[in-house]
Amino acid sequence: MDFRRPPAPILALLAVAAMFFLLSPARLLAAPLQSLTISSGTTTSSYYAAASAVAKVFNRKARVYGFRLANNASAGSVANIDAVAEGKADFGIAETELLKRAAAGVRPWEGRSRGNLRAVLGLYPATVTIVAAVDSGIRSVADLKGKRLGIGAPGSIDNTFARAFLQMSGLNPGEVIITEKSTALAPERLQKGEIDAYLCIVGHPNLTVLEASAGTRKVRLIPLSDELIGQVTGSNPLIAPVVIPTRYYPAVELGGEVRSIGIRTVFFTRGDLPDEKVYAVVHEIMGNFEQFRRQHPILQQLTPEQAARVAVIPLHPGAARYFRESGLIP
Repeated sequence: MDFRRPPAPILALLAVAAMFFLLSPARLLAAPLQSLTISSGTTTSSYYAAASAVAKVFNRKARVYGFRLANNASAGSVANIDAVAEGKADFGIAETELLKRAAAGVRPWEGRSRGNLRAVLGLYPATVTIVAAVDSGIRSVADLKGKRLGIGAPGSIDNTFARAFLQMSGLNPGEVIITEKSTALAPERLQKGEIDAYLCIVGHPNLTVLEASAGTRKVRLIPLSDELIGQVTGSNPLIAPVVIPTRYYPAVELGGEVRSIGIRTVFFTRGDLPDEKVYAVVHEIMGNFEQFRRQHPILQQLTPEQAARVAVIPLHPGAARYFRESGLIP
């Protein structure tokens, strides 16, 4: 056989052919997409479920826009705000109350205000939910005195809100035995007898409540008093009275309606994220709104008007453009 080097013209043709092969549509389509990350919450949280819904609906058109969304688990609201503000994540989910605090530089953001945060979509209300073991004897918030209460990991809305909530309830934090571990671990810890109750701020239905009620140790949901609800909502327009939909929890012991308070959650980003990327995300979610709401029960009551109107921080220009075009904001 003749293994001599092919003539130069043949080599040139081979090089051109190779270039066209590498640039063929199939190769271009196989190129990896840019990923924009969503900092959400623990994998059992409603934040994680909502972020997964956003990513699922948007990623059907990821190739059209040249980027995809990736849902990353996190410790919760405070961690999400810090990650987005510092450029470690592109999007996040947090409650309006914490976004207001972050923008103003109020605890836990003293001296490091997060003025670069921008709203993308309003989401569901997160509800203050107290899950207690029936054998603990806890039937009201006042009964938490002297009991072991899980309040979630530092950096979560559960943890950040819990101490102030206890004080508003007439309980000093020192009167309650507080433990600070992830709410994702709370159902197991409750069933093992390591805690008597836990406080979480979640959308419903919620997996942690379902998990807690699936064990041999019976659980109940603790209602808030009308006085406490009025005190909290009267001093903060970002918080509203809600009723927990207990129909989702057939194994939970109930003594009647479980009234509580809810804080609306927001899908947000930074002000410097390109307008066209934020516009694309909002366009796909709002353009497929019914499909988006079907992704999880926590989203089923959300309206387009609620999605468009988030007064606590400014709308991102890309989101504002879509909502104006749709007539949802002036």
